[in-house]
Amino acid sequence: MSIFPKRSVPGSTVTIHWNFNTAHLKDVHVFPWVRIGVRDPKGKETILFEKHVLGLPDPVEPQNSDVKKLKYLNKNLPLMIVADYLSGQHKTEKLVEILQNIQSGRHYYFTYHVPEDAPAGKYTLISEVHSGGEVRHSKTAADDFFFIEKVTLERIMESTSEAIVFNHSEERTPVKVIGCHPLPEGKIHTDVEVFEIPPLQETSIKMSAPVNYLAYNEERQIIPLQYDSSGYLLRNQCVPQATKADGSVYLFKKEEEEAYALEAGHQLLWEKANGLINTTSLSDEEKLLLDEMMAEGLIREVSFD
Repeated sequence: MSIFPKRSVPGSTVTIHWNFNTAHLKDVHVFPWVRIGVRDPKGKETILFEKHVLGLPDPVEPQNSDVKKLKYLNKNLPLMIVADYLSGQHKTEKLVEILQNIQSGRHYYFTYHVPEDAPAGKYTLISEVHSGGEVRHSKTAADDFFFIEKVTLERIMESTSEAIVFNHSEERTPVKVIGCHPLPEGKIHTDVEVFEIPPLQETSIKMSAPVNYLAYNEERQIIPLQYDSSGYLLRNQCVPQATKADGSVYLFKKEEEEAYALEAGHQLLWEKANGLINTTSLSDEEKLLLDEMMAEGLIREVSFD
């Protein structure tokens, strides 16, 4: 079995792949009762698939025949599934067997919708094949799990330039802290630190740059580590811009033929709105200009939620 993604968050969807292989059958058929599901860290089970699955043997190949007949329909198996098997904890012999069974197998895909209030931690897969009074489990059981992660910013310690974050998971969670150093002409340099934070406790993050972020869940989730982590301003990325030789800036809205010629104050605010600043850093005059530009859809307020 394989899972995508291996790390996710509450409110997301996880895809589970199961391979039912009957290439080993000789002159017999099987009709097992199959149960596929997920068990959360609290022990609650969610069954995704529960039915009988018919498996028939391959035809007997005639001896001394030069004609090769197709035995299987083509399987369009995503490369990420093969990559998942290659990255697992299987021994070489088991990995070879898995890869050999890919084309002869019957591939099933299930989706697990992670509730918004789902507990963070390690989720394990349920794979039961009941046949003839026996129960067979997944050959990849050692890797049949995924993590639901949740990290929150608890508070900012201004006196020590530290951010306190809390890991809601019962497992250690990998995080990446990015420090951003804005440079002239809109450029930026970053420094990065990658580590794991311990489970079910607070962790202090040193903020060593003017702007800092914490990324987790394979960097899909971003938490601004700022004194005010809301109201970030960003230029409308769908608005084309033209800069004349004299430095004047014109903005074009795609659905209109007219252009906006930015005055000095508006141009400065347009350049500032790079997604790294929030409204608290603006002067009262800039806030008035911001209202005008937001009303025209030129600048937007973005959220990291």
